[in-house]
Amino acid sequence: MNAQIDKTAKPRGRPSARDAILDAAEAVVVTDGAPALTLDSAARRAGLSKGGVLYHFPTKESLLQGMIERLIERTETVHKAIMEAQPDEPRRSLRAYVMNSVSDPASIDLVSGSLLAAVANDASLLDPVRAFFRRRLPQITRRLSFERAGVIHLATEGLWLMEVLKISPFTPGQRKKLVAELVRLAGEA
Repeated sequence: MNAQIDKTAKPRGRPSARDAILDAAEAVVVTDGAPALTLDSAARRAGLSKGGVLYHFPTKESLLQGMIERLIERTETVHKAIMEAQPDEPRRSLRAYVMNSVSDPASIDLVSGSLLAAVANDASLLDPVRAFFRRRLPQITRRLSFERAGVIHLATEGLWLMEVLKISPFTPGQRKKLVAELVRLAGEA
């Protein structure tokens, strides 16, 4: 089962100023790179004054933190949607996690990849990511072999990271086989 869910989907209607700023910041890091992200560049892209950005994000670090937190929220939302489409059995959270993490090779989390460069100089920006992994691991290993679920988790994250960094040695055909095997292993875990 291949779930095609838009990981960047935004709520319908007019976005809040905060969301408009985050959208603009994401656009800056994707098109111009993380070093180009400033409060001024986010304000320009959002069509707001710098003061409007400062109201929501007083520093560049707080803007980056907001971007990371929103990425985590989106990931959790997509995971939940994929999981709900799975049969109600112990392996569904792990299988949904694998499917969510490897579902879109053409645009593998462009924002996440761009943010890696931005957060490299400030490890504290990764605190929400650490907390996310601490919350997620018990969910995907619940009532399953921790070792097998852990290996599937590591392989999935490794594939994702190699693709984000654009260093994956796998052809599209090889990748498809690896993903199928990860989903199969997750279903047997």
